[in-house]
Amino acid sequence: MTWRDIKHQLVFYSFSFLSYLLQRVSGSTARNLGNQLGTVAYHLLKRRRRITLQNMTAVFSSQYSKAEIDRLCQHNFREIGKTTVEFLRFPIFSRANIWQQVEFHGEDHLLQALKQQKGVILFLPHFGNWEILSLAYGARFPDQVKAVAFRFKNRWLNDLVWTYRERLSVEIIPQRQAIRKTLRALKNNGIVGFFADQNAANAGVFVNFFNRPVYAVRGPVALALRTGAPILFSIAIRQPNGRHLIEIREPVCLRITDDYDSDVQYNTQKMLEILETYICRYPEQWLWMHNRWKFRPTHSIGRE
Repeated sequence: MTWRDIKHQLVFYSFSFLSYLLQRVSGSTARNLGNQLGTVAYHLLKRRRRITLQNMTAVFSSQYSKAEIDRLCQHNFREIGKTTVEFLRFPIFSRANIWQQVEFHGEDHLLQALKQQKGVILFLPHFGNWEILSLAYGARFPDQVKAVAFRFKNRWLNDLVWTYRERLSVEIIPQRQAIRKTLRALKNNGIVGFFADQNAANAGVFVNFFNRPVYAVRGPVALALRTGAPILFSIAIRQPNGRHLIEIREPVCLRITDDYDSDVQYNTQKMLEILETYICRYPEQWLWMHNRWKFRPTHSIGRE
């Protein structure tokens, strides 16, 4: 066993033990612990704090003072702390009791889209408690939902996280198998979710996001254009009482022309513009610590 394996196992057992403890406290206690975890992370994770502050300043410098942005940064870390604690409590939830924590809004949009018998593509952001989407969709649409995700380098931690995500019937599809399995799922009128608000690993497309170029994931829009499956934007919003509102918007009307690459770029930006409206409304709930504006295009980006 290598030193790397030992470190990975230590992380795995630490998360497992913490999860065991958190499943035995009340919801209000868990939220308080999440706030405390976020506060500690704000002070210890200096690089992530710096990235968060840089991103927030780039977007909100004309609206908020430096002190206000710093307070927003602290609030954001507390939100992520709560998401982490809530995720580690996932084993206490079932298809029966998950609705004590979650409520759908706009579910009819998804049900109507499924009637087309082409499957449905969900464009999902890292927002609120994004992890709870797997439980809610799995409980509401048993054995019908797939989600594409990257594997962790820590295989023990990866197995733990994927087990939690899949406990209410959602199937996690490894990125390397995404094309084959998503096409099969759509052919069977399934629901396929993509977390598509972070940097593309490869073969992405540059679009503008808050008036700055980002290297965006093209998969959801490209798949919708190729298959004709409707694409819907869905988001989890944490409520003041600790519950989670999952909004499902009506299917996005995609632009389709003879220029496929241009259509992918145009429609991907259209999806991210929807996300912008939620970030402006709930700025503390997006995952700002991701280095979203890391890559730069070699040419200017425009929209027709």
